[in-house]
Amino acid sequence: MQGRIIERIRRNARDKQGRVRKELKVYDVKFRYKETETGKVKETTKRGFLTKTEAEAFLLDLNQRLVTNTFLPEKSISMREYLIDWLEIYVKVNLRRSTYLGYQRIVKNHLVRHLGEIPLKDVTPMSIDRLYAFLLQNGRADGKGGLSAKSVLYTHRVLNEAMVHAVKKRLIYLNPVKSVMNTPKPKRFKSGVYSAEEIIQLLEFVKDTRLEVPVALAAVCGLRRGECLALTVDDIDFENQLITINKQMLELENKAVVGEPKSEESNRIVSAPPEIFAIIKRNMERNKRNKNLLGNEYEDHRLIVCNDNGTPIRPVYFSKNFAKTIERSGMKHIRFHDLRHSCASLMLKSGVAMKTASQILGHSSIGITADLYTHVFQETKKEAALQVGQVVFGVEK
Repeated sequence: MQGRIIERIRRNARDKQGRVRKELKVYDVKFRYKETETGKVKETTKRGFLTKTEAEAFLLDLNQRLVTNTFLPEKSISMREYLIDWLEIYVKVNLRRSTYLGYQRIVKNHLVRHLGEIPLKDVTPMSIDRLYAFLLQNGRADGKGGLSAKSVLYTHRVLNEAMVHAVKKRLIYLNPVKSVMNTPKPKRFKSGVYSAEEIIQLLEFVKDTRLEVPVALAAVCGLRRGECLALTVDDIDFENQLITINKQMLELENKAVVGEPKSEESNRIVSAPPEIFAIIKRNMERNKRNKNLLGNEYEDHRLIVCNDNGTPIRPVYFSKNFAKTIERSGMKHIRFHDLRHSCASLMLKSGVAMKTASQILGHSSIGITADLYTHVFQETKKEAALQVGQVVFGVEK
């Protein structure tokens, strides 16, 4: 076997658990290889394995690659070069455009800005810890404080995915993200929900406005914001009172763009009560009047929810408009997405089976429904316990 393992002591280094040790035993692998271009034999060292087992695994893999002529010597590639290549070669090709743009924003604003000049092979858990600490304290673009733990967690996930690919491509041997100690832990968000009475009150307030249809669809049928904004005339089956959901409106590069649904399970057909179809029909008639009034100036995308000239509504503007409407109404503050939570809570409290509720909501698994609405199940469990108690201890005759 070519190469040998050398044991040495590093001072003030982190062990596998991330604890700083005054003296830490590490292992280097020293080996030779022949350059493909020149044929010269070169000697190099792969340093810093925390266990002898890891060093041995590297040496075994190295020898296999040397024998099969698949070994490539490490090149000095910066994080900037690697991350940009990773975005274009993997993320852009394999993931949705909305996901790509989200990754691109994180790479550009956080990862390249703070780690870009460091060689890929020299990125350490300590340098990543420092990045997260900075983002949490001073990471906002406007300079007014730090990012939320949730935002930094997204950065952590993108960096980890990029480094996992670097390991698979054998650009690095170990993923430094795995040894990071201060991974952000966002507090669990507690959504606000409306009661059935509050939903009726809100529907009265937004009646005959652009918000009426999406409010009704979210609160009664559990649709997401993007699903409401992307619905077209062709998705509505008035005869059978069914709504087909097979797309969503996305915010991409400051434009409203119709895209694929959030997940495969988001493709679904939902039933709705007659009152919902009456609201949709009124809105379609209003769109028709606008089209007759504007003539060629009207852009007919066959959307149910749209601007007065037929153009799609940008999701970010829709949310801002909804927030202002709630403020004007004097009702308690909720986000638009909380209407979907309200729908789910009402379904579960009324006895709808969790699997059915999960399918209506378009969750990718029943576990997501169970996790999101644990508090509702606790309430229904209490009610069930009281009902059983009445049967056992005090049945009224």
